[in-house]
Amino acid sequence: MDSYLEFAAVIVNQQQLEHTKGLVRGFMEELGPRLQESLLERQAEMENWVRDWWLDDMYLKVRLPLPINSNPGMVFPRRHFAKMEEVADLGALFIDDLLDYKEMLDRGELPLERATSREKGQPLCMEQFYRLLGICRIPEVGRDRLELPPKGTDTETEELVVVICRNHFYPIPVKAADRGRLTPGEIQAQLLHAMVDAAGAPPAPRVGLLTSMNRDQWAKAREQLIKDDNNRTNLELISRSLCILCLDEAGGDRADTDADTNAMLRAMHGAGTSHHSANRWFDKTVQLIISSDGTVGMCYEHSAAEGVAVVRLAERALARAEVASRPAPPPALLPAPQAMRWNITPDVHRTIEYAARELDRAILDLDFKVYTYRGYGREFMKSCRTSPDVYIQLALQYAYYKMYGYLVSTYESASLRRFRAGRVDNIRSAHEAARAWAEAMSSADKSPLTEPVDDHQKKEQKRLEKFEEAARQQTSIMEANILGKGIDNHLLGLRELARETLGELPPVFTDVTYKQMIEYKLSTSQVATTTDGTFMGYGAVVPDGYGCSYNPKKESVIFCISSFTSSSVTNTEAFRQFLEEALDSMKLMFQNRK
Repeated sequence: MDSYLEFAAVIVNQQQLEHTKGLVRGFMEELGPRLQESLLERQAEMENWVRDWWLDDMYLKVRLPLPINSNPGMVFPRRHFAKMEEVADLGALFIDDLLDYKEMLDRGELPLERATSREKGQPLCMEQFYRLLGICRIPEVGRDRLELPPKGTDTETEELVVVICRNHFYPIPVKAADRGRLTPGEIQAQLLHAMVDAAGAPPAPRVGLLTSMNRDQWAKAREQLIKDDNNRTNLELISRSLCILCLDEAGGDRADTDADTNAMLRAMHGAGTSHHSANRWFDKTVQLIISSDGTVGMCYEHSAAEGVAVVRLAERALARAEVASRPAPPPALLPAPQAMRWNITPDVHRTIEYAARELDRAILDLDFKVYTYRGYGREFMKSCRTSPDVYIQLALQYAYYKMYGYLVSTYESASLRRFRAGRVDNIRSAHEAARAWAEAMSSADKSPLTEPVDDHQKKEQKRLEKFEEAARQQTSIMEANILGKGIDNHLLGLRELARETLGELPPVFTDVTYKQMIEYKLSTSQVATTTDGTFMGYGAVVPDGYGCSYNPKKESVIFCISSFTSSSVTNTEAFRQFLEEALDSMKLMFQNRK
């Protein structure tokens, strides 16, 4: 609670803070310690005391549509396809590698990873890696659920993928008990069949758009859909499939937008219902996307796993596809895959049309930019004796302060994989030391050019000292989080336990301060990739906030910045400019030091 008040002091006014201090004192007198005792009992009984609450709060109880609000997009290096066979080649190699990966998981042979810093050598939980393939999020009113492949069934001997092409869904068995795995050549032939069949077929109902809806609305539409046995079977096949492969046509790029941003928009939401947005199933954990114009990427449903597991899976498949030879033609053709048939009632048809309008409106409201800062990268940051993550987090605080004159509640995900079934906690980068440094830097931006040299040098030295203090504080908060000593999961536990035992929330959790503390107007994460041309992005998590992922490279940093056009408070391009200026000023600060 002391840490909570320290962070709150940076983002709320003094009057509000004093009110909150009174509520905290009241909470600590009797109820807080009682809830803490109950939490300790829960911890003793459970594998992971916070996971279920966290999963509900972060994902499963959130009713917002998945595209833009929850599902990240990931872009892979652009390809050049001379003919459609080459699209099928890449799809087959991707699927073949995912089959290898799944078989390794089924044998329990995924190598255990260990921490490389802060208590080096500590084993890291690998559970998320086992929850990537064959998983699907199922909409239900009030709270979704994750459907995992049933254990002890045929999943180790039978696997299928679902290919979506021109909005037609093709289930393709890629492994069967009686004949084993399909070869890459056989998979390639199946994909080609699907592409040719879809090209000649009449337009398909745009069922995939239902997965883009508000979760309660989609849950109700799904109930209507599964009244038909055929539809129910289709949904079961999609749910238990290894992954979805979306084969897109060319097109969908905005003329006024750069290639990287266009590729990310297609990965995140499909560029609109007149382009690829219906050629998706947003509930599926892994959706690989290959477009005939060479755009390649992924859209992933976030509740099952963090970005690190998805990046690892994708980069492995990419690397192996790069070196693999072209799939050899199969000696004999297998039966051609058949498109799923959907029985759509007039009510469901109207719901699909409504979903289309809502998604197009949301896409228009997204203000997104992929921005590569080329002034320097992680090597320069390391030469400043600062971790690149700490450096970039402070740059984001400085940019926000420079633009608005104050700081806001900031989210940076911190991995909790040192703990069994651990997901993430929150590194709060908006702290007093960051505010003091950002303020000093912003005042320097406004200082007169005629300032005496001695005064200027003294101020430069002071700014450097404030940066070092901010970096120490940021590092300390980050370390506390990854070692399980963050405040957000703990507060969540106290809150949910109070809800369960009292039937209502105590005043400390209905307070305006608490609402501001969990309203992340700056939602950030580092998503590092080893492949050039690979990056991940997502939408802002509140209507007047920013989303900002970053990928530090040797001599550059790739930022994916998002906000909403409908907000009068935010502007992605303006924030990009302030961020560029902040990073430039930081370089000058270090170059001018004595």
